[in-house]
Amino acid sequence: MSELSKRVVTALVLVVLVWGWYFNLPSPWFETVLALIGWGATCELILMMKLRSSSVYMVSSLVVWVVFLKSPQIAWLLLASLFWFATFVTVSRNREVSFGHFFAFIWLFSWIYLFALAISNTHDSAIGQGLVIGACLAVWVSDSAAYFVGRAIGKRKLCPAISPGKSIEGLVGGLVFAVPVALICWLTWDVLPFALAGLLAIVTVLAGVLGDLSESAVKRLAGVKDSGRWLPGHGGILDRIDAIIMAVPVAWLLWGVMA
Repeated sequence: MSELSKRVVTALVLVVLVWGWYFNLPSPWFETVLALIGWGATCELILMMKLRSSSVYMVSSLVVWVVFLKSPQIAWLLLASLFWFATFVTVSRNREVSFGHFFAFIWLFSWIYLFALAISNTHDSAIGQGLVIGACLAVWVSDSAAYFVGRAIGKRKLCPAISPGKSIEGLVGGLVFAVPVALICWLTWDVLPFALAGLLAIVTVLAGVLGDLSESAVKRLAGVKDSGRWLPGHGGILDRIDAIIMAVPVAWLLWGVMA
């Protein structure tokens, strides 16, 4: 099977699985799958960053996600970060370890956790679901539009040191096509009035671009092309959710301020 065929088949399977999970799976199975996705992404990140004593990070992260399942709160993120820094300090007493790799792990894990927190807190209401669906659609449309606009007229690089393929023209094209998509979703679900929805759509699309760049920067630091191999043709879990792990929580937190 060619790489393109693998990519298409995996994408179709993922769409069906995510649709069934998000719209049809009742509680507590919905939250259980969410926690498993979070733990899978966390383990993938630990392995990608080649953290010393990785088993300690993996086992303790399982505890974090089990606790999240029982009581999803921001406090567990802070306590986990504190424990992992203590682990980092203990390991670095006898061996040289990279603080850059550790910090990159904490940075991306924080966004994975906030993403799960946003999904968990919005899933019970129709407006909350509309918020998440609008944010995800905006990010995916922005990603595709940026690619095609960038290929057609892209001349000025957006951030060549991190992602050489992205252009400023592509970013503008992504905003032009994605903002109306988010607006239509959020006005249909009555998430926010027009002006605030437009402002939130712009910030959400830009957050998605930063999420994409964050994962690219971390992969460059780790010296890998893909975050993992769990999804044939797509790489790892983080390669699929890199943009939305930043866009969805940003949209959720700002919506809480605006609504």
